[in-house]
Amino acid sequence: MEEREESWLDKVLLWLDERTGIYGHTLRPAPRYAYRLDFWLGSFVLAAFAFEVVTGMLVALYYIPADPYASTTFLISQVPLGALLFSLHSWGAYAMIFLLLIHMTRNFVVGAYRKPREVMWMVGTLLAALTLSEAYLGYSLPYNLISWTATTTGLNLFTYMPLGLSNLIAAFTLLPQLPGIASGVDPLVDRFFIFHWIVGALIGAVLGLHLYIFEKHGITPPLSKERDVSELIDDHKDRLERDPNWKLQPLTRTFGIILVTFLMTFGAIFLIASAFPFQIAMDGGQIKYLMPEYNPALAAQTPPIPDWYFLFIYFFYKSVSPSNASLIFLAWGAVTLLFPFIDQYIFRHRSSHPVMRPAAIALGTGFIISFIVNSVWAYLTPGRDIGPIGVEVDAVIFVMSFVALFPTLRWLQRRSEGKTDSFDLGKRLGLAYSVSQQTLTLPKPLTLGLDLSVILTGGLMVYISMKMLTLTNLLLDQFELGFLAGINMILFAYLVLIYTLRGAEQ
Repeated sequence: MEEREESWLDKVLLWLDERTGIYGHTLRPAPRYAYRLDFWLGSFVLAAFAFEVVTGMLVALYYIPADPYASTTFLISQVPLGALLFSLHSWGAYAMIFLLLIHMTRNFVVGAYRKPREVMWMVGTLLAALTLSEAYLGYSLPYNLISWTATTTGLNLFTYMPLGLSNLIAAFTLLPQLPGIASGVDPLVDRFFIFHWIVGALIGAVLGLHLYIFEKHGITPPLSKERDVSELIDDHKDRLERDPNWKLQPLTRTFGIILVTFLMTFGAIFLIASAFPFQIAMDGGQIKYLMPEYNPALAAQTPPIPDWYFLFIYFFYKSVSPSNASLIFLAWGAVTLLFPFIDQYIFRHRSSHPVMRPAAIALGTGFIISFIVNSVWAYLTPGRDIGPIGVEVDAVIFVMSFVALFPTLRWLQRRSEGKTDSFDLGKRLGLAYSVSQQTLTLPKPLTLGLDLSVILTGGLMVYISMKMLTLTNLLLDQFELGFLAGINMILFAYLVLIYTLRGAEQ
């Protein structure tokens, strides 16, 4: 077997592992086929979480739960870079939830929940629940009319939860008027601010467990229609040794691709938060928060509209009685949590390939379509009941998903019997930015065209950095500064990606 070249960073880390026993037990080399963005969606989620931790700590320096709305408007209108910081933290939360949904959807499609990764899927589902809880708490903290109206409405609906959950929620949320709270401010804001930090810490702890399990199992092998093929790369030693596309890569390449995902995530959030300031506008040269303060009288006339990631839950409460809606919501969560065992013991699928999992794919497609339909429907009917037609439409969606997909996938199964096939999701989704010999080869030295692109990228970064230094008014120019910073992060991600690919073994 050809020996793999190791960079100076690999040698340092291996030296560290020999003396501490940490490295190599927590982060494993990835095979060559895995260097595509669709294999690293979890790293995007991790980047968004890290971004939220940092920006959240900075926002907390100015946030006063005893007077939440005034402290929010002060941060936005008076603090240099404060409006940008508020926008970054708000859009970062959206980014984390969106990336989490994409990550879970991809893992469902490729069957990454299957044995022996059942617990990892369940831990990931718990992470999703904690992330939604964290977003719910954070959404309420500015104490504006829309957010606090939706928050209190949600709490009222949650009192219908069965199995004693309603009593647990009441124990955490019912409290007397606290000292030091501004007149008219709900004392629950102070409690929610504390919970926001507690749930954030829980996300960090559960995320650590999730990553530990992931590194223990290793990255998933490419999909195959063969039955009973092992889904652990450790059981494919022959291919790891002989197949160039399976060859384990130096860990510096792993760090490189992780850095790329972080820079891409940070850059995208900076660009969006600067181009579309979150509930913020410029008014006569002044930065203004657009949302009015919560007022009980106005709240009674304001339809409660939750944020987009809770619309699908709100939909159930608009369709059936609160008690039945709570049962539907809990059943939805239970099916998601236990889906690996449903797939294994009820559907009895024997392969991770989507074609070989017709029942799972049909059920999952019903979930995805109903999630989208329910969210849009709830958004378009603020403050109005939908009636039982809502859940009836959901039932039709699930039935049609099975009617359309199950026989089609079974037919494809029969056509492929006795054949082996590799399902390349990255190519199907247009994400096949692979460093394998089959898809991309960057010889050493780099080509003139690539050298030129690197030079131009570096020059553009220098120009943008100089432009950023000319922006001296950190209050009025903060969104332009953030936009330029986002562009620079994306450009830097490109350079890191080129360096990472350049180190690929030929």
